[in-house]
Amino acid sequence: MQLTYPKAPVDGVQHLRSALQAALQTQGFGINRGFARARAGNLKLSQAFRGYTLGLEDLAQGKGLAEAKAGDWHYLVFDAGVSIADAQLSEVAGKLGFSALNHGALAASAVRALELAEQAPQLQGQSYELRLLLVPALQMTAIWLHGGDADQLIPIEPTPTTLAARQLYGETALLALLTAPAQQAKAIFDADSSGTLGG
Repeated sequence: MQLTYPKAPVDGVQHLRSALQAALQTQGFGINRGFARARAGNLKLSQAFRGYTLGLEDLAQGKGLAEAKAGDWHYLVFDAGVSIADAQLSEVAGKLGFSALNHGALAASAVRALELAEQAPQLQGQSYELRLLLVPALQMTAIWLHGGDADQLIPIEPTPTTLAARQLYGETALLALLTAPAQQAKAIFDADSSGTLGG
């Protein structure tokens, strides 16, 4: 399996530099043990890949990945070869800005998902663009391998285990698992008259 990457912002890494320096100085803002042990000379970034969001309305209506909207740029942060964070840049009207430094399970889980993909016999000889798929209404995150014979997805943490275990899914198979929960969530939102659901 060969991974490809979209054309990343030319100065993306420069926009992340100050956030990474701050994380090193504060040992990951006190919540990331990886940054507490990291040294600047050991930090490396993955190539940039794009996050995409699939909305509740589209998912409830049975619409697929074609409706996913492009969002932040993501860079996995490695310290001496170990993934410790996911750094994000937003791009609005062609302007880049630091968005977030995710200290949660996403980075390590993404690496494990890619290792699983590399070992999958059905993906051998295929070329895929690396993407990240987010379904916020269902708290689902997945590595999205776009291209090849067909798009493939691997749910990663922090996706609830009740939705899908970490394994390889075709688009149709994964969306089939998510459509019913999306319809249930939409029904709850639609029935809410307090105006408090969804923030």
